[in-house]
Amino acid sequence: MNINRRNQCRLHVVWKATLTRLNGEQLPGSTDNVSESGMNVILGKALVMGEPVRVEVVSKCTGQLCYFTLDGVIVYNHGLESNMGTAVGLRLLDPAPTYIDFIQRFSSVNEQPLAC
Repeated sequence: MNINRRNQCRLHVVWKATLTRLNGEQLPGSTDNVSESGMNVILGKALVMGEPVRVEVVSKCTGQLCYFTLDGVIVYNHGLESNMGTAVGLRLLDPAPTYIDFIQRFSSVNEQPLAC
């Protein structure tokens, strides 16, 4: 198992995610992995490093529909092969306690986190 430099488990989950830029542009995508402090979202284009965004996440991975609105900042962009989009890294800014609790509960029942 890999050690995450942030000291938090990253969980491989695919959730619907919509990023909203300050100018109101909305970009649909999906998560690739999430943690208490950030997430990786696959989008159709790269964003500006340091750009603040709002992300709306919808999850149905625990048998219930969960919806979170979180604020974050772009910390990396990585183009994917075969024109599959761009992996965009978000550092979450003051994530809601309900989101953190959800991630902790999900990670406790998920047997194989991506990395811890």
